[in-house]
Amino acid sequence: MAKKQSTIQFLLLGMAIGESMTQLSNSQQTILLNDSKSFQSELHWGTQTSLSLTTVASLARGYQLVDVMNHFQNWYKKRQFAPEKTLQRIDAITKRAIDNYIKNHDALSSGILEDTADSENILARMLPVALYLHHEYGVSFINDEVAMLTLHRIAGLTHNDEGALVSVGMLSLIVSQILDGQELQDAVENGLAFGFEYYSRHKVFESELKAFEKLNLPDFANIEFGSVGLDGRSSSALEAIIWALLNSHNYKQAIQNAFFHGHANNVVPAVVSAIAAIVYRDEWFIDTSQHLTSRKLIMSVINQAERLGRFN
Repeated sequence: MAKKQSTIQFLLLGMAIGESMTQLSNSQQTILLNDSKSFQSELHWGTQTSLSLTTVASLARGYQLVDVMNHFQNWYKKRQFAPEKTLQRIDAITKRAIDNYIKNHDALSSGILEDTADSENILARMLPVALYLHHEYGVSFINDEVAMLTLHRIAGLTHNDEGALVSVGMLSLIVSQILDGQELQDAVENGLAFGFEYYSRHKVFESELKAFEKLNLPDFANIEFGSVGLDGRSSSALEAIIWALLNSHNYKQAIQNAFFHGHANNVVPAVVSAIAAIVYRDEWFIDTSQHLTSRKLIMSVINQAERLGRFN
């Protein structure tokens, strides 16, 4: 009997495939999506996948902020989880945070508090954290302040702006609803409703909710894609991610929607692909992953996560 594919496997392989597709031409993307067996090139993943792998490798052994930062430091200084042929470009906020940690050895003060830290670059690496929290606390982790503190502290290791933390919370709650078996539309509606309710009760986050008002529209999925712009902030990337998912009935539609803004952005395709992978759970992801460069490294992290059982 074939081994059942795990959620963490679909998520990480989906992310790596989505991020790699940002490096493909439109014609290469079409070949890959329509007939992956005819696709002859390697898929070169990058930073979003690498930082997610470091996060999984750390949390698989349990929650320790210092250990997460040590994994980030090893990625940054020693290229762990960043093999040859992968595309590693550290964003300015993550670089400053890791430099802070290297200098002060204090995980709780490493994160950047400035408004510039409200960046889309936090979203992909936090997806495995949503799986971890769902496993540890269940779908109702929003009702557990320790769980929410864990979520915010892991995100805040680098991006400690309140807007970034709200985006991470909204996305994590949606993912948790998906893991609980909700249909995609219901998962998005429930996750956002829980998120708005939670963050409106906490004064430190209340003012940030203005940036998410568009997502609160009852017909958000029906707005023109041109109304969903990307400006580098976490809230705009979250809009693009949710719009791409809601306007799809399969993986191909979702990833095509993720590329409406072109190939320059690698966060939206990486996150959309990861979430679509766990929603649709098509064997296509497993087959297509054979094209990933350094696939063995990804699978070694997945195998560790499966063996220690904190993500399923």
